[in-house]
Amino acid sequence: MTQSASTLSSANVIDLRETVIAAIESHRDALITLSKEIHANPEIAMQEIRASRACADFLEARGFAVEKPVSGLETAFRATASGGAGPSIAYLSEYDALPGLGHGCGHNLIAIAGIGAGLGLKAALGSLAGNVTVFGTPAEEAIGGKAYMVEAGLFATIDAAMGAHPGTSEAVVPTVEGSGQALACQGLRIEFRGNAAHAAADPYNGVNALNAIVELFNGINALRQHVRSDARIHGIITDGGTAPNVVPAFAAGDFLVRAQTMTYMNELVAKVRRIAEGAALITGAELSFIFSEKPSYDMITNHLLARRVKFHLDDLGLQMAEARAEEGSGSTDWGNVSYEVPSVETGFPILDRVCTWHSEDVVAAADSALGYDNTMTVAKAMALAGVDLLLDPELLTEVRRSFEATRAERGAPVGLGPR
Repeated sequence: MTQSASTLSSANVIDLRETVIAAIESHRDALITLSKEIHANPEIAMQEIRASRACADFLEARGFAVEKPVSGLETAFRATASGGAGPSIAYLSEYDALPGLGHGCGHNLIAIAGIGAGLGLKAALGSLAGNVTVFGTPAEEAIGGKAYMVEAGLFATIDAAMGAHPGTSEAVVPTVEGSGQALACQGLRIEFRGNAAHAAADPYNGVNALNAIVELFNGINALRQHVRSDARIHGIITDGGTAPNVVPAFAAGDFLVRAQTMTYMNELVAKVRRIAEGAALITGAELSFIFSEKPSYDMITNHLLARRVKFHLDDLGLQMAEARAEEGSGSTDWGNVSYEVPSVETGFPILDRVCTWHSEDVVAAADSALGYDNTMTVAKAMALAGVDLLLDPELLTEVRRSFEATRAERGAPVGLGPR
């Protein structure tokens, strides 16, 4: 029988938290076995058939109601456990690997961190009203499955979302303003079509599509002098002709435009478009300007929620360095979720040193004793933070208020946000 938070005594709350920890610990061996299976059978973005099925089956066997597939993604799922009317807390699992490398980003650990936290909070639902959902989110390393899941409305009834990403000995929980940043990112496919001609006999009859790509790069290079320090524009030429004695009739490149906010990123995308239009005008080539993937939003980290996670990590014995404000460098589809609901993705160490990420060192660490020990601890901390939200309506209100204020500062579109 569920109770309101106000009817629980301090002793009841302590017992409840012990129940959560014990639930996760009871599944420790099974969770590690699941992680090892994912690690030993790496599947790249949108091909995580085995991993997503294993995760969904694991949750279904432990009492979660599973929907699969969801949001039009074959390897995405939603697994829910209900304890009656109340807040809905979500945990996010990833499981895609890197092409040619395997689990060099530790997504096998991200998978079980979210699942473990979900199992822990589910154990509290016999005493607290609320709901817990574990989302299986594919393709973080490529198309960004979370962006599709947000667009499909899967987070419309969620009150807060948490997840965890492994890191080096420098990993932190993003507890202070300016920490937990990620850059907004838009993928672009830019193509030019011209006319082929013999490069020596009659080049004047050709329209050189490669020249258009070269002018595009020249324009982007000139633009870089006049962008903010947080901006990044980078790309490659994927098609540049087939033979040196033929004027290229087709040329193309793939680009990423990044910035600290969605607003500024969109400004830069518009400038890149104008540069591409200028390159087409200069050369006479025909332009195709294509958004090659959904944008990844900048990350709105909910620092109040992060501090709850940090409190429990400290209490459980996993103490990390204090976070500090720093500019974002990479991009993640977690950002899309963070514009929809209060969110935190905590870091946690799986190595006792610093190394290059997306490397063989990380592949090894993602299947190490330290990696598994710390993943279990972070799962417990996230579950306990979920308990805090179900126990304390005022905390949840403050988390929402902070979220809404930050969204407004970032110029978020009207209509997003928690119910």
